[in-house]
Amino acid sequence: MKKCIVYSIILLLILAFSTSEVRGDSQTTKVATFPYNITTIFSSGKDIFVGTKQGFFVSENYGKTFVERDKGLASLKITSVIFIKGIIFLGTSDSGLYVSKDMGKTWQSLMDKLNCPTVSSIKTDGKKIFVTSFCSGFHFSDDLGNTWEDRNGGLPTLKATTFLETPQGRCFLGTDQYGLFYSNTLGKSCSWDKFFEKYSITSLSYIGNILLVGTNLGIFTGKIESDNFKKLNFIRGNPYILHLIRVNGNVVAAVKNLGLFVTNDGKHFVRMNCCNFENISAMYYSKGDGKLYIGNSQGELYFINLSQPFLIADTSLNLGSTPKGRKISGKISVVNLGMGELKVFVSAPYFINFKQSTFTNPAMLTFSVDTTDLTVGSYTEIVKIKSDSDIINCFISFKVEPSSSIVLKLKVGLNIAYINGRKVSLDTPPFIDSKSNRTLVPVRFISEAFGAKVEWDPKERKVSIKKGPSEHHDPVLIELWIGSKKTSVNLKSVTIDVAPKIVPPGRTMVPLRFIAETLGSTVKWDPITREITMIYNP
Repeated sequence: MKKCIVYSIILLLILAFSTSEVRGDSQTTKVATFPYNITTIFSSGKDIFVGTKQGFFVSENYGKTFVERDKGLASLKITSVIFIKGIIFLGTSDSGLYVSKDMGKTWQSLMDKLNCPTVSSIKTDGKKIFVTSFCSGFHFSDDLGNTWEDRNGGLPTLKATTFLETPQGRCFLGTDQYGLFYSNTLGKSCSWDKFFEKYSITSLSYIGNILLVGTNLGIFTGKIESDNFKKLNFIRGNPYILHLIRVNGNVVAAVKNLGLFVTNDGKHFVRMNCCNFENISAMYYSKGDGKLYIGNSQGELYFINLSQPFLIADTSLNLGSTPKGRKISGKISVVNLGMGELKVFVSAPYFINFKQSTFTNPAMLTFSVDTTDLTVGSYTEIVKIKSDSDIINCFISFKVEPSSSIVLKLKVGLNIAYINGRKVSLDTPPFIDSKSNRTLVPVRFISEAFGAKVEWDPKERKVSIKKGPSEHHDPVLIELWIGSKKTSVNLKSVTIDVAPKIVPPGRTMVPLRFIAETLGSTVKWDPITREITMIYNP
């Protein structure tokens, strides 16, 4: 009697559920709260099905009210559910697969056709029904469950966890502890080959020709037709991947205890900070109305409205450190999780430069940070990423360190130079002018190595070398004329020992010591090795 009273109270609470509560942002809505951990969700618009650890619930009015419909089930531990052509297929962990043709009011056991009490997943492509189980492997039906075919050839275990059929025609079957298997057919000749080993496979998805494999130790990715897979380290350690589902061409990953992440290329994942759902236990995307349903272990059911553009972007980046005066580059990942065209507007401090301020459907926002005018120290700057319906602040962190010395080494007659140990090839090697005994070097190479810009005036046959101010040096403007010893430094006339020359293949050669020392570098000459070493402290 007491048990009946308890169930009556629970049923009354369920009937009172409504979609009035909004969580976090205007596109996220709380649908209902159930008394049990949500384990699976399916929606076909107005009809929503929710499986829990202790019962099955149905709404036929877009989630306004739910009723418990599990009378006749030998197990209330629901693992999976689909709804196809008016028929519910329901998986349980203790009594196998069930079917209902009257919205769950009555149930028929399919244990006589699939003799396994532990169903791990049910999926459909709209025609076939695919079932994985922990005791009889993989099965499918192409006649709404009247007959079933099993395809377990080549498997070392019958503990199947999940199934995926890709647009390329290749099928994948995940197992518990034995890894991932593939087959190019589900026909009678089907035999599963080893594809990915050692791990327990929890979920599978794809983007284009990229397969994403969710495991108990993280996400692995690679090409569908390849066996070269690598682990993605967008989260440190070995995170447990609960779900991977396709949403508008993207893939959303639910990570145990860490929330939701999304990728649009199968490589870069962005945290969905707009939706700080905790303890996610189930997800389902309803394509018809653009709703991403999310259930958690507290029994709360939400949906995110993705029928319009929905902005997701990185909220923090650490660019590391760079010497003062240099540029450091970065990329902000952007995802449109919703439907329609996403327009993005970017604003940032003047020293953080984007090629443009407005973007349409961007995947990456590339930028550079110019540290010329910044003082030495640590910085955290805000880049604002705006869409018509949202704004995301991305915090860019970096450190400006004291300028480091530039060490430039050349050797007379050798067309190889070194900048801070980095090997660089020269079109024309340095040489010693026989009349003046001065070493000449390519003007553009030596000038740009010290951060100066070179301009050429073909009418005057003039070379201009411009260097802006730095921490230890004033700005410099050097002007030289081909064939003339008369030069100009900051508009003051200066005479040099040897005139600039043009040599094959059209390279302008200038006196090394004059240019290097005027730009502020020290010069050392080794007469034995004929090597020149220049040290420049910006």
